[in-house]
Amino acid sequence: MCACYQGSQGRDGPPTASVGSGDETAASIGEPSSSTAGESDASTDAADESSSGGEPAPACTPDDLPKTSALVFDGIDDHVTMGVAPQLGLSSFTLEAWVRRDSEGDEASTGVGGLQLVPVLGKGRGEDDETTNNCNYVFGFQGGVLAADFEDMADGGNHPVVGTIAVPWGEWHHIAASYDGATWRLYVDGVLDVQVEANATPRHDSLQHFALGTAMDTMGMPRGRFAGAMDEVRVWDRARTDAEIAESARATVLAGEGLVARWALDTAEGGVIDSVGVSDGAVTGAAFADGGAVLDRGTAPQVVTVAPIDADEVAGGEVDLELVVADPDEDAFVATFHLREVAATDDFTIVVLPDTQYYSDVDSGNGGEAQYFHDQTQWIRDNRELYNIVGVIHNGDIVNHGGRTEEWTIADAAMQRLETPEPALPHGVPYGVTLGNHDFNTFGTTDDTGNFNVYFGVDRFAGRPYYGGHYASDNDENWVTFSAGGLQFVVVNLQWDVTPSPAVLAWAKSVFEAHPDAFGILNSHFLLDNQGEFGPQGKAIYQALRDTQNVHLMTCGHVSDEERRTDVFQGHPIHTMLADFQGDGDGGSGYLRIWEFSPANDELTVRTYSPAKDAWLTDENSEFTLAIDMPGAGGPFAEVAVVDPAPSGIQTRLQGLAPGRTYEWYATVSDCAYSVTTPVQRFTTPP
Repeated sequence: MCACYQGSQGRDGPPTASVGSGDETAASIGEPSSSTAGESDASTDAADESSSGGEPAPACTPDDLPKTSALVFDGIDDHVTMGVAPQLGLSSFTLEAWVRRDSEGDEASTGVGGLQLVPVLGKGRGEDDETTNNCNYVFGFQGGVLAADFEDMADGGNHPVVGTIAVPWGEWHHIAASYDGATWRLYVDGVLDVQVEANATPRHDSLQHFALGTAMDTMGMPRGRFAGAMDEVRVWDRARTDAEIAESARATVLAGEGLVARWALDTAEGGVIDSVGVSDGAVTGAAFADGGAVLDRGTAPQVVTVAPIDADEVAGGEVDLELVVADPDEDAFVATFHLREVAATDDFTIVVLPDTQYYSDVDSGNGGEAQYFHDQTQWIRDNRELYNIVGVIHNGDIVNHGGRTEEWTIADAAMQRLETPEPALPHGVPYGVTLGNHDFNTFGTTDDTGNFNVYFGVDRFAGRPYYGGHYASDNDENWVTFSAGGLQFVVVNLQWDVTPSPAVLAWAKSVFEAHPDAFGILNSHFLLDNQGEFGPQGKAIYQALRDTQNVHLMTCGHVSDEERRTDVFQGHPIHTMLADFQGDGDGGSGYLRIWEFSPANDELTVRTYSPAKDAWLTDENSEFTLAIDMPGAGGPFAEVAVVDPAPSGIQTRLQGLAPGRTYEWYATVSDCAYSVTTPVQRFTTPP
């Protein structure tokens, strides 16, 4: 099977397509070519030919699918509760559900030493850490991966676990968590994701309430909200085996050893009825809707190989996109190919604000002026569209004397400029801040962050969609997120602390790991000295994060200098940059860092500019380019071919590609009941 694409992309116009064995059907980008499986050099498992015309029948039609329903949660105030439900108090268990994530949702805390997660189901949450007020178990999402936690019978200690497999939005997936009295295990679509030793007994006599779509305390007060749909929810009083979970993940289960509760969540039931026990649910807000999970239809197709893969350069102006697919059920399936060019129009910018302490302290005697701070944030707003500025990072030392409210007032006014709404940004320009040593109420301490939390605390950021959350009860450590094209950024902000807590470092790592497809940036006030060597905190942070594959950049201030270094661990580079201009005799002269990202070239160019002086620093320490992988950043994909039904080996030829361009592609394969999507791959054409 060969789908041939004539023409070119980019400035020369979109490609056209002709598909099939001599079947010349033209289509431009956004108008996919379609074909049934014809002759092919590859092996085929295509559907049987129809008796009428000799053409293979399509893989499926809408009438082939059963009519299903699910319970939909809005992520704002929807939930289901079963009350205290002592029958669901368990010391070992398996928790299962089919879920479709529709948006990020809202997080709840599982307690000190626990997690911030978006709850799917559970019995409890963080409360008073007192005996029966502790959490029995809670299961949900931290970012895009699974997470779960319980508090133990001994002292209320938390025992969290966080997965690694990303669960995307808008797709149905089976999720499960089990605990056997010693070991946590998390599963996605019947596949074991992670297992973690806990060796503790969950608080099975907890008086906290059981709920779906939220997490409740002993008074039934909800925290956190799931946004999406649920179907076929099950609770077992034992840890099911890997084989049991894999075998029944895509099946309706009506009974079984240890099954203590099951909610089919079908409209026909007229409510949330426990079909095997006494744990019927009371619904608040959530509503039934068509389009639930498809069960009892076998297994999903599996993509065995794809080509070309990342960094391949193709010969000439054409390329064959290739898939090899297996389906244990021998179902027919449909393959859909998606393509985009990554071009200069996809470039974007992040602005970094180095130490602003002297701008906030106009009486410091260092020559700084508050206007420098205002000039910086005004320049960002004035040039947001020109530079495609998607986010701002402040390196800390926001003020010079953390105990002086008049300095915080200056900083507050300057940063407010970023928050001004505009049609494209109803919450302003996304930004994140961190604590420098000067930002503590008492200079150099790490135990008094009162003014920081008054002016830049949780309340300031709560409700802003780019605010990810915080560690513990204040905003001393926090994270933000923003997007450029199809690429999500996650920025974790850690306060100045030369002896960082292992728990804080573990939390930072968990935030990045919870967003495995995101581009990670670590921001802390002091990482490098003026020789480009790690300081104590920088060394500890790097050691904690070096094996986290999606952490690419670290940024800091504190030392009046410009330095950078690149460290490589097991083939993965992390670039660390220091920029601080406060020692230039004018308090910093308003210089800021402009990070210009070029996805087409996998490059980050750093430049240094002062809006107040309209001046650039162009020496090699102030202006330089780093090589950085940025898969997924760019404009929308176009659907360029649909092969229905598809053979097990598929080859789709793109012709007439423009020279010297970068393209990304992926494919979706569906057997009508289940769909799988390949990772985004990249190739380039020769000049």
